[in-house]
Amino acid sequence: MKENNAAVVVEGLKQAAINYVVYMPDSFFFDVIKLVERDPAIQSISVPNEAIGLSMCAGAWLGGKKPAMLMENSGLLLSAYAITRLHNAFGIPVLLLISYRGDVGDGFWWSGPLGHVTVPVLNALSIPYVCVRKAEEAKDAIIDSQASLDVADEPRAVLFGGVNRW
Repeated sequence: MKENNAAVVVEGLKQAAINYVVYMPDSFFFDVIKLVERDPAIQSISVPNEAIGLSMCAGAWLGGKKPAMLMENSGLLLSAYAITRLHNAFGIPVLLLISYRGDVGDGFWWSGPLGHVTVPVLNALSIPYVCVRKAEEAKDAIIDSQASLDVADEPRAVLFGGVNRW
């Protein structure tokens, strides 16, 4: 993601009052991660896997924070149990920002299968989502998703599609 597009994402997080960001290192979100790490308004932490990250987001929410998790869609698959057992079962909201590997136009051979199962997995986990494919859509998608999340007490996701165009 280009740094100016990353700034739009971070501005969306800030306007949505997100103040706790957990992330798995990811090349797509690299510039977003750099910006949140430097922002004094956002506490950020890197984790070794998505399930730990989602557990930390749950604890942060219970402690009064507004958390978000940055991950690839492969991380969504790996964290399905944590989402089901913790966030869905106990009504703990979290905003998921997910790079949509395997979306139309992704030129990596290995990402196709991830793209095929991302939306069905979100649906199976009962996670409402929006897919953005242009930087100008990102800020509003984050703000709107967080607004829905604030009253629903369940996870919400923003998929970042067209990863080669960001």
